[in-house]
Amino acid sequence: MTSVRKAQGLAFSEILIWVTIMIALASIATKFVPVYLDHQTAVSIVEDFAQSSDLDVLTVSELEETLARRFQLNNLQDFVRENRLKIKNRSGRLEAVLQYEVRGDLAVNIDYVITFDDSILLDD
Repeated sequence: MTSVRKAQGLAFSEILIWVTIMIALASIATKFVPVYLDHQTAVSIVEDFAQSSDLDVLTVSELEETLARRFQLNNLQDFVRENRLKIKNRSGRLEAVLQYEVRGDLAVNIDYVITFDDSILLDD
């Protein structure tokens, strides 16, 4: 009597499929993750600045200049160059608005658009 053994493990074609999927996910991650990290850094900079005591003595243009310097120190030149941060005075309250979108090429003829819209009160 011979018994039939069940095959164990992965076939070479299955391994190639998994490697292809992992490469595709890694490629997508290299496009999206830096954009989100830059945005989180920008929000963190504005929130930290909102908690400082310098806000009372600075004008809106001085606030924008100070935040622009902080962005440049954190290697966020795109935020300064594209004027992604706007300081608004809404009914006597200062508000920092990060409202922008990032566009890029994902693959051959596939593009992506990531939109951000955050408002942070500066005088809380």
